[in-house]
Amino acid sequence: MRCYPSKEPLHPLLVPVLLLVSVLLVYYPALLSGLHSIDDPGIISRYAASPPLSQILLPGGSYYYRPLVELSFWLDQRLWGLEPGVMHLENVLLHLANALLVYRIASRCLTKTGSDVLWLPLCAALLFALHPLNVEAVAWIAGRTDPILALFALSGCLFLLRWLEEARWRDALFAVFFFTLAALTKETAVALLPVSMLLVLMWPAGPGSPSRSTRVRIVVGTLLAAVLFALSLLAFKQELMALRRFLTADAFTPLQAAIQLATALGFYVRKAFFPFPLNFAITEVSPWHALVALAGGVALALALKRRYFPALFFACAALLIAPALLLAVKNISWTPYAERYLYLPTAFISLGVGSMLPSPCQKGRLWIVPPLVVLLLFLGVASRQRAALWQDKIGFFQDAIVKSPRFGSLYNEIGVLLLQDNSIDAAARAFASAERLNRRPAMDSLIRFNIMSTILAKGDYIGARNYFTVLFPAKEKAPVAFLELLQKADGLRLASLSAAERAGLSRDMMESFALLYRQTKDPFWLYREGQLARELKLYPQALELFRKAYQEAPADASYRLATQKQISGLEGMK
Repeated sequence: MRCYPSKEPLHPLLVPVLLLVSVLLVYYPALLSGLHSIDDPGIISRYAASPPLSQILLPGGSYYYRPLVELSFWLDQRLWGLEPGVMHLENVLLHLANALLVYRIASRCLTKTGSDVLWLPLCAALLFALHPLNVEAVAWIAGRTDPILALFALSGCLFLLRWLEEARWRDALFAVFFFTLAALTKETAVALLPVSMLLVLMWPAGPGSPSRSTRVRIVVGTLLAAVLFALSLLAFKQELMALRRFLTADAFTPLQAAIQLATALGFYVRKAFFPFPLNFAITEVSPWHALVALAGGVALALALKRRYFPALFFACAALLIAPALLLAVKNISWTPYAERYLYLPTAFISLGVGSMLPSPCQKGRLWIVPPLVVLLLFLGVASRQRAALWQDKIGFFQDAIVKSPRFGSLYNEIGVLLLQDNSIDAAARAFASAERLNRRPAMDSLIRFNIMSTILAKGDYIGARNYFTVLFPAKEKAPVAFLELLQKADGLRLASLSAAERAGLSRDMMESFALLYRQTKDPFWLYREGQLARELKLYPQALELFRKAYQEAPADASYRLATQKQISGLEGMK
């Protein structure tokens, strides 16, 4: 094996090419995985409507204030029409850029560890690039938030470390700039504040480093600025819906919260070093993970006390995990635990592991190479298999159900896919399981809508109507989606009824159309109501409905010409 001393650096393109090849080999399947049924369709729908840029950049336009993430989707619509393959490629390239940043930061750490081998930073970068926990954030279009956050956070840390070594204020300004971009990407960037302060206080001093008094003043000034900023956010929290939801969410008692925090921390620590089984929908974790957190906390504290350099990166990773711990306690997200929350922390864990590795150029330490190569190959294969699973939508949710069998929302998602695949009986069983296991009131209506859709897909039109009447004894209380299903079921029944039955059902359908118009203000429902009124020989009422529909219909409405003909025909009957 050849060793590369720092004065003879690798070819400048070798590391980027190695990382590019590694990332593409692992994530190539993700480019062909299309849209995921959770969140991706909502993104496409929102940005296909071409919202104004002011709505993207100003607060209050969506649930979260993440203008830079939203700007990326807005640009996707403008540049390539929200093509899923291109959007997946963006995620993969973002991940590659983050791996390169990990390499740059790790290279800067060489002087601190006393190593003179440039392959150690490459190992750290590959560990991050191939880590299976990162697949969720990269392979999922909606997971883009975390790679963009990491791009700005790692860039800010790189410039901060440059400032800590040479005290050039230009680097400090760049660090602040990138940290600000991170804050505009995702609210969890608040964890970068304690991370940056920890680095400022504990990064080893060098000949050109800022003095300790300067570092302390920087930390105090940053804290004061952060407090003022937090107060200003609280003053305008009516514009921050996510923050308001967090503040009003049910909380545990202090003891329960402490146990839950320790459990979540231990779980994420274990996941970072042993990520299996990989699971998209993690709802429950063993309370024994609290012991992992306790043991890890003691070990980290001792390592920091002894100024063990790699421990600094592990401490940064722990601070970056903190927002995910609060989500686990408050339980306000889709799942209380998620692998994508560890995307940025794994970068710092990779840096810590890279700083710990012994140099193979030192006598007797060549043995480290084979196990590292085997480990990286194993991680790469596991990540590629996971990325490939995102192509198989039904298989993806079947995998999640095996690992989280009591999570009702998963059964609803797979039921939708089975229904689209015309596997109606399997979809019906999935939706029945979803209704039985669901613990989220917000999902009740959606699951019941899907159950009614399945009954309709079976051709049981009377069954669909009966299910509707059980849910909504008063038709006026039914949401639009259910009314649309009801009128569809009734419309398909009409042809098989006797004249008397047909007349009675037509009047009932006219009532449904009237309700749909009142709720949606869509003149199409006036047109449909007018058609039935004409069939029932209610000509004056039909004429009035057609006239109103014609007046309110958009100029390009497909039914406008037919409405005009109906009006002419009815007026000719006078």
